[in-house]
Amino acid sequence: MYRIPNIANALVRAAKRGVKLTVIVETPDKLGGENAYSTLRALGEEVETCSSVYFWPKEKRKLSKTKKPGILHVKCAVADGEWLFLSSANLTQQAFTINMELGMLVRGGSMPQRVEQQFEKLIKMKIVETI
Repeated sequence: MYRIPNIANALVRAAKRGVKLTVIVETPDKLGGENAYSTLRALGEEVETCSSVYFWPKEKRKLSKTKKPGILHVKCAVADGEWLFLSSANLTQQAFTINMELGMLVRGGSMPQRVEQQFEKLIKMKIVETI
């Protein structure tokens, strides 16, 4: 995720309407030795302050045979267990403006609720932790 002002602004407006926001990010800061950036800084302070923000601690990740930790590669948004946006796009300005990406919006059915429940399970089982 990297600064996309229209998404950040939409999230802040939703929170001001009373929408409960839960955000799960890869890490609160750079992964050691990885080409990454602070996902919290990328969210922006306004989004961070109006959301419950969780991250996946490195020590809770499985390791590959070469000792590389798993990464959070999910790019999706779920709303009210009714809407699911699932995309190949990283949540970046470039992905939303000039890249060739593919995504889909699912309305209704069981899939949005199942994805939402999976994230709730990660929180409940403390696989992801609050920042």
